[in-house]
Amino acid sequence: MRSIESVAGAIATIACLALLFAMPANSRAGSGQAGATFSMATIRDRCIAFDQLKEGRDYRECRVSEFDEIGTVDSERYYYAIYCLMAPDAAGRCGGESAEARYYRERAVAIFTRRVSSERAQLMFARADEDLGIFSYEKPRFVQTPAGLVLEIPIVVDGTGHGNATEYYLRASGAWMPIESEAWTADLQKRLPDGLQIWKGVWPDLGTMSAETGLYRDGDANCCPTGGTARIHLAIRERRFVIDSLVIDRPP
Repeated sequence: MRSIESVAGAIATIACLALLFAMPANSRAGSGQAGATFSMATIRDRCIAFDQLKEGRDYRECRVSEFDEIGTVDSERYYYAIYCLMAPDAAGRCGGESAEARYYRERAVAIFTRRVSSERAQLMFARADEDLGIFSYEKPRFVQTPAGLVLEIPIVVDGTGHGNATEYYLRASGAWMPIESEAWTADLQKRLPDGLQIWKGVWPDLGTMSAETGLYRDGDANCCPTGGTARIHLAIRERRFVIDSLVIDRPP
């Protein structure tokens, strides 16, 4: 995250993050007004401010594209908002039907919590990027896994590879702890037979703790892997995704 203008502001933001959400430093993170509270009407209908982004410089219009409840954990209700951030040079408008309006519809996400007894919601998590064409964001969800309850925040890397930059958090001792979710994909590539590669994002199904991906060989078209399929079963150990088993289905 970019630096906050004042020391007092930085201290307040860090304190809120420490209390609300144990998160790793992240170059694409925009904490917004972390810890700030809002009325429910406000978070349904209005955009928050993002630390990294400046209106007019990085985007010319912001609008809530989608808002809903995720669920309830420990007497707190969780809500998410997905935002349209329209690039300064884009011709479309948020909420429109043009290709540009659809393209910029999901360029930021925020999660809020509200105690059942409270009228106001508190911002606990936000993501956006200065380059609006890098990431898009999908509906967060809770998933019960053998390791415990996981908050999954799907983040898609734009492009034909449909890359997976999703962030995952495990509920532990009343807090959300980040799960390391990248090393296992490097391990997967190392386990593949010679000549086989993964060109697309791999998206685990946390409900079954499984994933599968097509395998490419040199000369393959981007659309059509010819090397077979990798079928992976995953586990979460010490807040890390690890490969529990791997099966390679080779073509006949």
